[in-house]
Amino acid sequence: MDNAFFGKRAVGYIRVSTEEQTEYSPESQKKAIADFAKMRGIVLPVDSFFEDLGISGRSVKNRPAFLKMMALAKERPRAFDLVLVWKFSRFSRSRSDSVVYKQQLRKLGVLVVSVTEPICCDPTSVLMEAMLEAMDEYYSLNLGEEVRRGMREKFARGEIVSGPPFGYRVKDGRFVLFAPEAAAVRQMHVWRSEGCSYKEIAKRLQADGIRTRRGGEFHAREVSYILHNPFYWGYQRWDGQLVKGNFSPIFEENPQSL
Repeated sequence: MDNAFFGKRAVGYIRVSTEEQTEYSPESQKKAIADFAKMRGIVLPVDSFFEDLGISGRSVKNRPAFLKMMALAKERPRAFDLVLVWKFSRFSRSRSDSVVYKQQLRKLGVLVVSVTEPICCDPTSVLMEAMLEAMDEYYSLNLGEEVRRGMREKFARGEIVSGPPFGYRVKDGRFVLFAPEAAAVRQMHVWRSEGCSYKEIAKRLQADGIRTRRGGEFHAREVSYILHNPFYWGYQRWDGQLVKGNFSPIFEENPQSL
């Protein structure tokens, strides 16, 4: 048993993103952390896990569980001595964030420990940890570029690169018209051509009981967005570009302005 950690109080931090396919599931990460703690005599209560699921590791700003854990670490008396993670990449894939927050924790008397990447306590551990962080950041940046490259290729072919707008659904990997909503889009266009304001069109939609994709009421802003969206004329806009999509448009005539 590693006496360096014996009797220390710990919390577990778990992160799973939507873009990485090689990482452990939340349950597997939790088991690995719990097993590590048990083998080394670390006190790890069952309710002391912080989990950010479906969240990227490139920044901590959008990780509520991480921020909650950091806030708890600042309380006195100190609530825990260790933060156990499956891999250092779960803590952060940004070297700058990793350095800043690990340093904050060290000043508070808290260490971050990877249960699958054992690092000794001599000066070489600093170098080893820095190398792991650099590799994690490279992986993250490279993965992001691969995802963007794939999106660009799909966009160039007119394939799906975003969720379906009002009036469409996705079927068999393609956008298809959803008749009730498509009819509402056509009616909005007719009302607008007759001189109705966006606000008046929204009121008519509300009176007819027509709801947005999220089930809310239409307002002038949503109506304006729809009537200026090139998607309804058969075009997709992505990353500042516009291309002809591989789906049926609602309006056949050419839009005056895309």
